[in-house]
Amino acid sequence: MCKHRLALVLAITVTAACSSALAESQEELVGSITDVKGTIHLLRGQNEVASGKGTRLYASDIIRTDAEAGVGVVLRDDTTLSLGPSSELKMSEFEFKPDEGILGMTLSVARGTLVYISGQIAKLAPGSAQIATPAGVAAVRGTELLVEVPAPKAGKKAERAQ
Repeated sequence: MCKHRLALVLAITVTAACSSALAESQEELVGSITDVKGTIHLLRGQNEVASGKGTRLYASDIIRTDAEAGVGVVLRDDTTLSLGPSSELKMSEFEFKPDEGILGMTLSVARGTLVYISGQIAKLAPGSAQIATPAGVAAVRGTELLVEVPAPKAGKKAERAQ
């Protein structure tokens, strides 16, 4: 009886571990981190994931940089991103299936600076690469772009509260 319980517990543990690995492998790979300066934070779902050069990025990942940090990223379509200090970037959408004609990307910048150098999505389907900020959404039709989103000022919040 004890052997059966042990086997059952072992089977459940292995199944749970495999399910977690399978879920991550089914999530679409977006790109990877190519350079890190200082401390960055990678949020995947509700968890902070250890990250550094070579870390794979998936759709819906959020990258945050500390005040003295920066990070470089290359996406699957060869888009190059550079995120500056005190910045936050979310991979909101990424679809790169050129053989099927499915091309699209939306990057959300909540704060900080982003340098964007377009890859295949912007070249093959101009306007289907977008960068969203709190002020609005820009469709990318060029090859290089600098996005700056200032941090909210404390005085603005106090004025709205009154």
